[in-house]
Amino acid sequence: MEQNHFRELARSLSCLQGGRFAGAVIMRADWQVTDGEREPSPGLQVLKDRHGLFMVRCVVDNEVLSVTMLLGRQAENSFDQSSLTSQWTGQTDWSIDLSTWRVAATDILAFTADVGDTNWIHQGERPVIPGLLLMEKLLAKCPAATRQLSLRFYHAMFAGAVSIDWRTGKFFQRERMTAAFHWQ
Repeated sequence: MEQNHFRELARSLSCLQGGRFAGAVIMRADWQVTDGEREPSPGLQVLKDRHGLFMVRCVVDNEVLSVTMLLGRQAENSFDQSSLTSQWTGQTDWSIDLSTWRVAATDILAFTADVGDTNWIHQGERPVIPGLLLMEKLLAKCPAATRQLSLRFYHAMFAGAVSIDWRTGKFFQRERMTAAFHWQ
């Protein structure tokens, strides 16, 4: 990657604020570097807006960020902190290559202030970690030849410790799988 325009992409997405975007959660985010041929038009483009699902694509130079969000009332119940006490039922070999990222509320505040994200779920004592902040952290760790990164969220992650299984591409918080990623 020559120059990463990820923060600029995140700023483009942050223009979706207020009203129906208040409390929206990202379900999936896909980032890629294009080869310059048949590149999508620069800027923000709405791909789908139906039944509480909102898909959008942001393009800056040769980087593309596509995001699928859950809007409205459906999103309000998807990040209940009490759900973190329920156990993940899958089997995990905890001796595998796990590392831990500590994401402080101050890190979240700094990221959201920089990109202009005013979503209330990223505020308070134990805010939800922005999906794009996790994607940015993954991009900083990805192999040099990476041209695509996909990140799928299953549950909200809150400020604090987040474990990553690099072998399977999964995030965990309190032994619950919260997201999965894949890069190519």
